[in-house]
Amino acid sequence: MIGALRKRPFTEQALVVAALTSGALLLGAHIFEWLGYAPCQLCLDEREAHWTALAVASAGLFAHFVFRAPLGAAAAVGAAALVYAASAGLAFFHVGVEFHFWPGPATCSGGGQAITDAADLASALSRKFHGPSCDQAAWRFLGVSMAGYNLLFSAGLFALTLSAAFHAARAAREARRPARETQDAETA
Repeated sequence: MIGALRKRPFTEQALVVAALTSGALLLGAHIFEWLGYAPCQLCLDEREAHWTALAVASAGLFAHFVFRAPLGAAAAVGAAALVYAASAGLAFFHVGVEFHFWPGPATCSGGGQAITDAADLASALSRKFHGPSCDQAAWRFLGVSMAGYNLLFSAGLFALTLSAAFHAARAAREARRPARETQDAETA
């Protein structure tokens, strides 16, 4: 599969890598949730960025393969770069909250009142649930939290998709150049 992917245009390669990586990150996040690591509000926001990137990359691949629209794929890879820039920004903010460089949003307070009787339980059930606090990393590997890994992956995917977008724009300009030169020669 990797050999076949290498033969494809760079825009396609970037969209495939973006879709697969965002999908894998989302799968991993949901597995961690299934294992008992509840996501905080910023974690959920970061997931939304990857769901958006997965949809944009899939739409670009669909446009390229079904409609034979390389400009659609080029637009999608540019849009994916913007989504990954936002994702990296969210992850950077989240890492800063975890290290107490700045406060998190009010929705990241976590906790709640102690439940001591049926009235407390009824009161707790009638209020909106707030997940864990955003300033406490639920899991770390080699000293890096899940938000930190998301920052690394999002920044890398931003660089990849931005590079592919510039490559696609350059290729589109070069494709138009011979047509312009032919028109100029005919009118001269």
